[in-house]
Amino acid sequence: MNAMIRVTGYAAMVAMLAGCMSFGPQEPQRYYVLQAPSMKTGTAAARRNATLLLTPTTVSGFYDTQEIVYSRAPGTRAYYQLHAWTERPGPRVTELLLTRLDHAASFRDVAMALSSVRGDWVLDTHLTEFYHDATQAPGNVRVTLVAELTDPAGRKLLARRIFTRTAPVTTYDAPGAVDAFGRAVTVLLDEVAAWVELAAPR
Repeated sequence: MNAMIRVTGYAAMVAMLAGCMSFGPQEPQRYYVLQAPSMKTGTAAARRNATLLLTPTTVSGFYDTQEIVYSRAPGTRAYYQLHAWTERPGPRVTELLLTRLDHAASFRDVAMALSSVRGDWVLDTHLTEFYHDATQAPGNVRVTLVAELTDPAGRKLLARRIFTRTAPVTTYDAPGAVDAFGRAVTVLLDEVAAWVELAAPR
């Protein structure tokens, strides 16, 4: 009888633990594409007879991930759970910037520096900040990018500038942050393309 009571008690405990650990269906992981379209186009008359090479955008360590970063207290960073980018910010920003520079038609050719194409000037970019500042709800997104235009043949720096853009988040969540990131990156990359147009020699 005692053994039977022990078995029954054990079974009840297992059932109770199983019930405690069951939280129902989990929210699915969601992935977002960083959208930052630009409607600006250049003209052939403004084109330089030169080739611009773009190096892959490098990213500060904590932001170099598919996870979406946020901050709820000054000096702290964290990752959103169950919400992520389809690709890391570095490659995506590189792709968006390459498209802008190509559409601007300011150069004979625009290509990646890792290709076999030889270029006249090189544009290096580094993403130092890329996060949702949620210290005050719903917060803002903050994007900071350092750009350097160099002359590889002359081994000299032609121009350097730090670009920072913020955009208000309309909803206090990851989807709201994603929308704001798109708006901030759109303006920032348009500014970078315009700066390259002015900084590159003719």
